Amino acid sequence: MTSSSPNPTRICVFCGSSPGASPSHVAAARALAHSMHTQSIHLVYGGGTTGLMGAIARTLVKLSGKDAVTGVIPSSLLGQERPGEAQMKTLKGKGKEKEKEKKLPGNWRRRIGMTGSGGEKSSGKGGQGTNKDETAKLLLDEEYGHVLIAEDLQARKKKMMELVRDGGPGSGFVALSGGTGTIDELFEMVSWNQMGVHSKGVCVLNVDGFWDGVLDWIEKAIEEEFVREKGRPILGNVREVGDVVGWLRVYDEDRAKERNKKTAGSGKS
Repeated sequence: MTSSSPNPTRICVFCGSSPGASPSHVAAARALAHSMHTQSIHLVYGGGTTGLMGAIARTLVKLSGKDAVTGVIPSSLLGQERPGEAQMKTLKGKGKEKEKEKKLPGNWRRRIGMTGSGGEKSSGKGGQGTNKDETAKLLLDEEYGHVLIAEDLQARKKKMMELVRDGGPGSGFVALSGGTGTIDELFEMVSWNQMGVHSKGVCVLNVDGFWDGVLDWIEKAIEEEFVREKGRPILGNVREVGDVVGWLRVYDEDRAKERNKKTAGSGKS
C-alpha cells in the first residue's frame, strides 16, 4: 500500500498476555498479523512475548521483519510479560552498543519519535510538551522486533498513541481479546479521541462474541444518557479479521473529509 505520509501506516493492537481458553483467540492474532503484512502495515503493541501479544508480534516479525514491529512496555512488567528479557540486546549505551544503535535500519529511531540526545521536545495535542526520548531503554529482539521501555503504564499508552497518531493513512487502534489492562487501554484511546488528542479509529475484533458484554454496556450507557449518542461511532465492532484494516481506513478517510469540510466552511466566512 503506497502512501504520501513519511511514516508507515501503524495499527496499535491491545490484547492479552495470555492465550485465552479458546484457540480462536491466538488464531485471530496470527491472522491479523498476516492481514497487516499483505498491506505493509506496521504493528504497535504492548511489548510482551507471551499470549496474544507474543503471537501477533512474532508472526509479523517472521513475515515483515523486525522494523515492522514496535513494542512499548513498562519496566515493571518486564518480568511478567517478557520472561525472555535476558536474551535481548540493549542498544542504548556507549562504545560498540552505541555503534549498533546508529546502524538501526531505516533510521528507525527517528521514525518512532526518539532522539539520540534525549532533550528534544515537541508540542503535542492540548498544548502539552512531550519529551521525545522519554523512554529509558531501547531494545532489539530478533524474534519480537523493537521494544521501548516506558517509565510506567501511562507513559506506555501515551507513546503507543503518539506512534499511531503520527502514522500514515488508515492508522488506528484495535483491541483483541484480553483482560483489565486491555480494556483500560481501549477506553483510554476512545476517551482521547473524544477529547481531540488523536483522531484515529478505535475498534474491537470481536472474536466469538468476546466483546458483546462491553458493547451492550455502551448501548445501555447511551440509553441512560451517560454516554452521548455521537460517541457511538468512535468504537467499532468488527467481527472478521479481514475487516479490521478496512474499517480503520474508512474511519480515517471519513474524519479527513470532515476536517476538509470544516476548513472549506471556515474559508467562506
